[in-house]
Amino acid sequence: MNLRTAARGFVALLLSVPALQGNPNWAVTYPSSNICALRGSTFDIRCNYKYPYANTVEKKWWFTNKHNKPVDLRDDTDYTGRVKYSCVEHSCIWPSSSCTGTCTLRIKNLTQSDSAEYKFRITTNKGGKYSGAPGVKLSVTDLQVKVVIPPSSPNRVRLECHSMCHRTGYVTYIWYRDGTQPNHGRLDWFDINSEYRSSCAVRGSELLPSPSVFAPETPSVGWTPPGVIKEGSSVNLTCSSEANPVAKYTWTKVPTDHSPGHSVQGQQLSFHPIQSSDSGQYLCTAKNDLGTKTSSPISIDVKYAPKTPSVSVRPPGEIKEGGSVTLSCSSDANPAADYTWFREHGGSVEELGENYTISNITTELGGNYYCEARNAVGLKNSTLMFLNVAATPSSLPTTVAAGTVAVLLATILFLIFLWMRRKRASRKARGQGGRPDTRQESPPCPVYDNVSALTNRSASAAQREPIEEQDDPHYASIHISRSKNQEVAGGFAGSLVESDHTEQVLYSAINLKRPKAVPDDSKLMSELYTTIKYMSQKMHYF
Repeated sequence: MNLRTAARGFVALLLSVPALQGNPNWAVTYPSSNICALRGSTFDIRCNYKYPYANTVEKKWWFTNKHNKPVDLRDDTDYTGRVKYSCVEHSCIWPSSSCTGTCTLRIKNLTQSDSAEYKFRITTNKGGKYSGAPGVKLSVTDLQVKVVIPPSSPNRVRLECHSMCHRTGYVTYIWYRDGTQPNHGRLDWFDINSEYRSSCAVRGSELLPSPSVFAPETPSVGWTPPGVIKEGSSVNLTCSSEANPVAKYTWTKVPTDHSPGHSVQGQQLSFHPIQSSDSGQYLCTAKNDLGTKTSSPISIDVKYAPKTPSVSVRPPGEIKEGGSVTLSCSSDANPAADYTWFREHGGSVEELGENYTISNITTELGGNYYCEARNAVGLKNSTLMFLNVAATPSSLPTTVAAGTVAVLLATILFLIFLWMRRKRASRKARGQGGRPDTRQESPPCPVYDNVSALTNRSASAAQREPIEEQDDPHYASIHISRSKNQEVAGGFAGSLVESDHTEQVLYSAINLKRPKAVPDDSKLMSELYTTIKYMSQKMHYF
């Protein structure tokens, strides 16, 4: 049986309706008013026509109801190369005063868009026009494979072959699996997740099988718009899989230690706007009644500008001058950020990197620092971090050291002045006939370690000697600011006062008095030399 014969076998002749009522000399009739045909097949529509004897037919043509006015199918672009007319003019019948004929329309390679109402029309040399209405309604359909899931067989489904054109009568079906013929009959079985494809056909029309049914193929995934994904933009993830019946899609984000997984139903997944937390791997699962298939993971790498950097300092707290300090900066960014350090009101320190180390730091380098984190997407500055650098004794200003020397020199001059005064007093006593030569020499004034010892010693001496023999006390002091305690020796009844809180040293020449017996010059000079030498040695500290 050839294709033409098979296709004609599917034409259902349901009803023959006369197309003309009234004038018996004009008529168009169709053997059937409804025709069902399979997609891809070829079918014929035939009509009988009649017209008055005295007329000559000039044109015979078919048209559809698709357009606002009749258009010859031979001139309709939807049917180009697919239509053919076969018309036969019969002899006129006398004395009926009418002529008769037949015309057949053939359409090849039917498509579902060919479903329409078809009519035949004739025109004569005398201006007569006649169309047969109603026409023939054509329905183009496919064989359909219906999937039935039996509750008793969760791993298998039942396939049933259906056709709108074969509701009555006995029809034999043939089943195909990837082109082979494993079974005959209306039913077939399909194993879940099998990779073969099943289709059916009607015996006699094996070249017109149904569309194949099959489980989803491995889905392909992607995103739009293509290119780099930046935080704040809109991104659509797309998933597609060849499947019949049409698959349903589910998106899943692969869980990680930092982000839990989750699902969105649908073939397209949209994160608006996308955030840095949306980075990760995603899977698309396609599922229909015949099986399930999951895609390979797709990686979404969201690029974003640096977050606000965090800064720290090691060691923390106050920094001693001359020491070393390291500033650290870190920021969450993708791609990784580059770092530049700045000093407030001082511009860039031209130091690149997360860590900035300052060795042998000085007080001039104290102040507020901040870092800038920058990548291809953007930049962000950290908050200010204050660096407190404390001075050490070795870094006292030059003016302080110079002032200390000046004070010490003034003290030396003051001691010399006292020595000269005692010298003059001694000469005066000898001139008045005193007893300086016969009096026993007093020992030189002791050097005391502290003020209290000096005070107690002076008080005891005052109690033993008559008040009128004591001279007025003389005072001199040296006030030196320092960063830590430093002992300074006393000379000529000097004293050392220490304070841990104010970090100052007070040197005092207190209660200098004229001794009862004036020592000779050599002893006095020796005492003065010893004091100056000791103070000079202590000056080396600065």
